[in-house]
Amino acid sequence: MVRFGHLCLRILASRKFFVFTVILLILQALWIAVSFNYPLLWDEYYHFGLIQFYAHHLSPIIVNQPESLDLYGNVARSPKYFYHYLLSFPFRGIELITSNQVAQVILLRIVNIGIFAGALIAFRKAMLLLTPSRALVHFALFIFVLFPLTPLMAAHINYDTLQFLLAGLVLYWALRFVRAEQFEIRWLLLIVGFGSVAAIVKYTILPVLVAVGLYLVGYIVYKHGRNTFALALVSWQDLPRRTMILLAMLVLVSMGLAIERFGGNVVQYGRIDPVCSQVISVERCLSFSPFKQEHTLGRSQGAAAPAPSNLIGPLHYTYKFWLRDIYKQYFTTGTQLAYEYFTVPEPLKIPFTVMAVAGIVGLVCLLVASPTLIRRPEVQIVLLSAFALALSLWIIDYEKYIRTGAPLAIQGRYLLPLFPMVMFVCLIAVHKVIPWRRLKFGLGALVVLGMLWGGGLLPHIVQSQQEWYWQNRFIVNTNDAITKVLDPVLY
Repeated sequence: MVRFGHLCLRILASRKFFVFTVILLILQALWIAVSFNYPLLWDEYYHFGLIQFYAHHLSPIIVNQPESLDLYGNVARSPKYFYHYLLSFPFRGIELITSNQVAQVILLRIVNIGIFAGALIAFRKAMLLLTPSRALVHFALFIFVLFPLTPLMAAHINYDTLQFLLAGLVLYWALRFVRAEQFEIRWLLLIVGFGSVAAIVKYTILPVLVAVGLYLVGYIVYKHGRNTFALALVSWQDLPRRTMILLAMLVLVSMGLAIERFGGNVVQYGRIDPVCSQVISVERCLSFSPFKQEHTLGRSQGAAAPAPSNLIGPLHYTYKFWLRDIYKQYFTTGTQLAYEYFTVPEPLKIPFTVMAVAGIVGLVCLLVASPTLIRRPEVQIVLLSAFALALSLWIIDYEKYIRTGAPLAIQGRYLLPLFPMVMFVCLIAVHKVIPWRRLKFGLGALVVLGMLWGGGLLPHIVQSQQEWYWQNRFIVNTNDAITKVLDPVLY
């Protein structure tokens, strides 16, 4: 048993196992990309349509929004536009190769899979700054890849893939900065530059950026005090000239774009993300599904907000709707069969239950180990960022519930940028709190077996239906054959 445990640890610690994990992600996501029909579950039509639009415009700035874009709501002043602009460049190349929409969608999905795979590398580097144990890091990433949400998200044409990569990079540079023996201004400038890009890719990352920024300011003041400016100047002068120029351009361009969008929106509309009807008319906005849904609910309830007697309190809302829906999304599959018509089966029970138990164990161990772990700046950054992101998402969701009377648009994938790091901190806590190697090995084996028994790609195969697929005989027949084999095992 001891020898077997040492063998498992050597395998987990090897670089080859991490490469295997990345390949596993890619293969799972590729299966979804080449099998599932367009559009996929999370607004793929929205992202693909805007990428097509930007592919025929050199500038990311839209002066007057054409009516053809009303299907996507407020596009002209949207603070989440830069993913579409960046992805329009590979799409321009794809358009030169083929005009077939199916091929274009699949190729763009493959680009997103590459972005998501790159994020795993960034998170691995960030995790290795929290612990020297490569086995622990690789185990965490392997389990992350086995969550059904992970390959499904990677296969999407969706800004969450790029946001996931940028979040990993920002966290890595923040941890590098607090781990450095000397003041390293390049890490701060990379955080500012790529953080600004992340903000205009999807502004829900702003709480993370604010949390990281405030923490680093406090850390710098506490550690360096009055010497900060002198140390920053010395660090800047020590950089190679080419690095100086590239960093300066990155910060100036990215911050300029962010200020144009956020600052311009606040000045003109009083908020960073204007309501669609503030930018274009209500009639035009009704073409946009989320606006139509909220507008219809508001009309059906009258001008007044829902009666307080019909609403539940924040704690009840949290455990009845918010936590349940967020957790479920990490284990579900689904697709969009038609406009505004989604199908999302219930999660498979074994991985859903096993990870719930593992999550409770991890959180309890984190509470027990927190007096020791919380002293580390790296852990403080991760937990503070995760708390800021979760709290801001909860506030937005609960405000929407109060306004509409319905628990709308609760999305677990919005927490994806910090999910691997929080899971990893809990894993470190388990490793510290539980002293018995055999018990830790048994818990790890249970988690792996539970996730293999219905996690990863498996629910996307056995719970899918023929109408989910591209109408290709080979794809349909292959998936049906695999489903017939796996059904008796997984249910």
